[in-house]
Amino acid sequence: MDSTGPAGTPPRGATFFSWGFWLEAIVVLALITGLYGFVPYNFGYDSQAHTVFSLIYRSWTDPQTTDWHHGLMVPLISIGLVLHQWKDLKKMPLQSSRAGLAVLVASLAMYWIGYKIDIQIVGFLSLQLMIGGGLLMLVGWPIFRALLFPFAFLIFAFPFAFLDNLLAFPLRNIMCQLSQGFLNLLGVDTLRVGTALVSAPDYAKGLAQGQRFALDVATPCSGIRSLFALMMVSALYAHLTLRKAWQKWVLFLLSPALAVAGNFGRMMMLTFGTMFLGSAVAIGTEEHPTTFHMAAGFFVFVVALAGMAVIGWILQRGEKTNKTAVPTEAGK
Repeated sequence: MDSTGPAGTPPRGATFFSWGFWLEAIVVLALITGLYGFVPYNFGYDSQAHTVFSLIYRSWTDPQTTDWHHGLMVPLISIGLVLHQWKDLKKMPLQSSRAGLAVLVASLAMYWIGYKIDIQIVGFLSLQLMIGGGLLMLVGWPIFRALLFPFAFLIFAFPFAFLDNLLAFPLRNIMCQLSQGFLNLLGVDTLRVGTALVSAPDYAKGLAQGQRFALDVATPCSGIRSLFALMMVSALYAHLTLRKAWQKWVLFLLSPALAVAGNFGRMMMLTFGTMFLGSAVAIGTEEHPTTFHMAAGFFVFVVALAGMAVIGWILQRGEKTNKTAVPTEAGK
């Protein structure tokens, strides 16, 4: 199936507008739609079987799974990235690849394994592999390499719920330690009770423990809720603004630290808001959080995105400095 035309030209008859290309594309699309959109896969909700697509869509829209609502934007962003490259893609050789067919077969095997063991994540990975295999089979390696980022970006559309339990508790501990240490450094005596931060008693002023403030570092405040969205944004920002692969990886790998920094800012905002405005104004209740509490949630992204821009600027500044540096002669 691998075929090439004369040197530097696309294979004869292989274009984005050929009947053969669209026939294969329709077959791949029908396979993905039928297998992942209509065949029951997992009993994840209400003891009823759901398709892979319905599981993904539910994670995007369910009020109880707000950690994954950003996934709704991911397919649209990937399509936008492809359209952004469209002029360059049309100039590249279009050729089918047997390797893509092998990947399709592997994705079908993964889908069957996930169905038998009833684990959602395996189905999601199977879908990602199916898309990659179909793309590779249709367009070949040159175009697939050019589309590698839009394809890999699709991974952010899937709800990796197991990471909640894996990462939430460590992040809560980190947030508690950072907040307690910083508040004590500022002279605000703070005690840690489990995953809650409470003001220390001040007997001289007649203040009991927790009377000035008492904040529970719940799962949303740990950083887990913003972590996945910020990882998605940092990957996109790095891809669009940075040139070198190592710069992009540095910014992406720092996204968890940016999520922690943003939520640290949120904790400080809530702590001092409680001290000066009172809990009724700064916090509210779990069912009815106040406007101040909601604004603190947006403050997470303000801090994190600002940090992302600063890191990107530093990386670009370092590259410009290296380019403008004048090389010296050996021995001088």
